[in-house]
Amino acid sequence: MDSTNESCSQTKQANDDESLQAAMAALHSPASPSTLPELRLVLLGRKGAGKSAAGNTVLGGAGGFESGRPTEECVKRRGDVGGRKVTVVDTPGWEWYYPLNRTPNWVKRETLRSMSLCPPGPHAVLLVVRSCASIQDDYIKEIEEHLEPLGEGVWGHTLVLFTRGDELGLGTMEQRILSSGSGLQKLLQKCGGRYHVVNNRNKGDGMQVKELIRKLETMVNGMKDGQNYLGLHSNLMLGLEADGRRRARERRKKQRQMEAQMQRGTIKAALMNDGPQGSELDAHQSFSKAPRRLPEIRLVLLGERETGKSTAGNAILRKAGFFQAGAATEECVRQQAEVAMRLVTLVDTPGWEAGVAGATLERVKREIVCSVALCPPGPHALLLTLRVDTLVTAGHVREHLELLGEGVWRHTILLFTHSDQLRDGVDMEQHIQGGG
Repeated sequence: MDSTNESCSQTKQANDDESLQAAMAALHSPASPSTLPELRLVLLGRKGAGKSAAGNTVLGGAGGFESGRPTEECVKRRGDVGGRKVTVVDTPGWEWYYPLNRTPNWVKRETLRSMSLCPPGPHAVLLVVRSCASIQDDYIKEIEEHLEPLGEGVWGHTLVLFTRGDELGLGTMEQRILSSGSGLQKLLQKCGGRYHVVNNRNKGDGMQVKELIRKLETMVNGMKDGQNYLGLHSNLMLGLEADGRRRARERRKKQRQMEAQMQRGTIKAALMNDGPQGSELDAHQSFSKAPRRLPEIRLVLLGERETGKSTAGNAILRKAGFFQAGAATEECVRQQAEVAMRLVTLVDTPGWEAGVAGATLERVKREIVCSVALCPPGPHALLLTLRVDTLVTAGHVREHLELLGEGVWRHTILLFTHSDQLRDGVDMEQHIQGGG
């Protein structure tokens, strides 16, 4: 029985390999004459995969996408490629270490919104993957979770675009596909064997773009359902539009709160004549100087992602459901509760990414700056959340806190989370003294 099962498994693998090789061979067959007046493309993939640079390569090197820094929202560019109008939509990438249920909602929204920026829908989704990336089952699952909200037909419109082709060295992508294991082959099978390799550092090589366009034409001309583009359900589109209007109203409301906060601070400084003057006074300086016995306490939670800010906020307010723990906070949220016979106002903020300084999205910086306006006339204290089991880069923390002004440190308290990760027999004081 075991030998029979093994034989069936080998036969299936052999059939899958033959099917993949046949699909790959079809990519090199001449395309049928195209009747498409334009080609609409959407770039999707992990953060850092090279989507923006690939968009510039497709549009001839001057596509206008800003490569080298994170894409914060969908960007559409158009160009003439080989006598045809080509529309390319770049999207924010998802982090490789966050599955879909932890990916920020704004990234999910922008992924869906990308479909609406090239109406009536894109002809192709270019799934951008680095040519030397390790494709394991968890990577494929991650891709599935991020693409499948676009509809059941998304895989029929998807082509894998391998970037950084120079990293292959003397080898070819075909050799890598056939020798790298089942993960990469499984991904290509989902896409019908469609792939292309580009070297974004060689934007002047027109042949690599010409060949990509030819493969896309072959794919589009081969559509059998009569619709050669990927469209979203009308109800989903209406939901996106309604959500966009709601968020626009919220942004205007926050802006009004910020302006009012600045005006109150200016008037107070003029009356007291002891505050910062002129342009130095703004929302960054809006920290409360209330009497020692406080009828209320106003706090703002700040820190990196995944440090437990929302969970800490729920613990402080003694209610589990105030802040949504376990999901990425994408905009400031204010909650109030009575704690020990005193009103406590707490503002949770989006966390910044750990790692390289200067890489924080502008939208996160804006939310940090706006947080003080949500607890007028200003917070009494900032709670800087730090995990006890994570190394902290002082310069990276300083970059974000000093968005609120140089005086921010006088109002900052370190709030250590995940204390259960301390070594047995070591308390927090010993952990700090030991250089942890």
